Amino acid sequence: MNHPRIVVLGAGIVGASIAYHLARQGAEVTVLEQSSPGSGVTAHSFAWINPLGEFPAAARPLRTQALADYRRLEQELPDLQINWSGALCYHPEDVPSADDQQPGLARQWLDQDRIGQLEPNLRQPPERARFAPGEGSLDPLAVTDCLLEGARRHGARILLQTAALELQVQGQEPVRVITSTGVHQADHVVLATGCGTPALLAPLGIELPVQPSPSILLRLDAPPGLVKTLVSNDLLEIREASDGSLLAAEDYIDAQGPQGPQAIAEQALASIHQSFRGAESVTLRSVEVGQRPMPVDQLPVIGPCHTHPRLYLAVMHAGVTLAPTVGRLICQELLQARQCAELAPCRPDRFGH
Repeated sequence: MNHPRIVVLGAGIVGASIAYHLARQGAEVTVLEQSSPGSGVTAHSFAWINPLGEFPAAARPLRTQALADYRRLEQELPDLQINWSGALCYHPEDVPSADDQQPGLARQWLDQDRIGQLEPNLRQPPERARFAPGEGSLDPLAVTDCLLEGARRHGARILLQTAALELQVQGQEPVRVITSTGVHQADHVVLATGCGTPALLAPLGIELPVQPSPSILLRLDAPPGLVKTLVSNDLLEIREASDGSLLAAEDYIDAQGPQGPQAIAEQALASIHQSFRGAESVTLRSVEVGQRPMPVDQLPVIGPCHTHPRLYLAVMHAGVTLAPTVGRLICQELLQARQCAELAPCRPDRFGH
């Protein structure tokens, strides 16, 4: 198939990246999105491009390519904007490791004076911190739109307000996608539907162990320039957004009460007031809870279903970090019929199907 018909379900940042890479290589791509681009977990992402965060070791080959793939996308899509501010991290358990010198991902250990130069508004800089100058962040909705527009320029169709209701698969016949607005047939269907994926697969007898994992995103009105880098410590994970406001990420504990999202937001706001000079005027704009698709073993689920090879799964946490690399590799697998070694630990058949 020189120009296979491929339907991508889901127009979050992962689905948008997959659609862009496929369309750019000549596939006949249709994106089906039940709402608007990025309206799922993408909209609530802190959007830190963080290749060396906490994750299973088997995901390392994927994550370590993220920075290079984002740099490539900047060249291919001039409208794609990334804030390469660097990330300043300090936690009591941090110690130097071999990762600090990994090519392309180098991190520096800074003393208190240098930390104060990077973050002049920080009231009490730590004695030392790890700084990753090559890391950055992005506006996930803007980048999703940019990827979809790139896909559209290469001939992709983007159909919004089109919910996938049923997948009909029979042998080697094209897959039929029954939607709220009609039926679409495809040689391959890529499911980049996040937490909605298990419900689509269940009628086919496929049980996918992916659960919603809630997280909290705070949007804060603040003086521009208050936070210069992306700061991550035991109290805060905070950065400046593209409009000069602040974003902060917090762990979800309870739905309400003293450990609910609103209470956690108030505690975070107090920490910001205490941590930064000039933060007295910072106010809370919104508190959002996003539902991250979390596989039971925390590894991405990427690859064809063993029982239905025309169905290709692309479900993962850390979608913002992984999106450009996953899009490139999935394109190679679907259009060049090659097996990418980086995706070997991520195959759906590890769950027995």
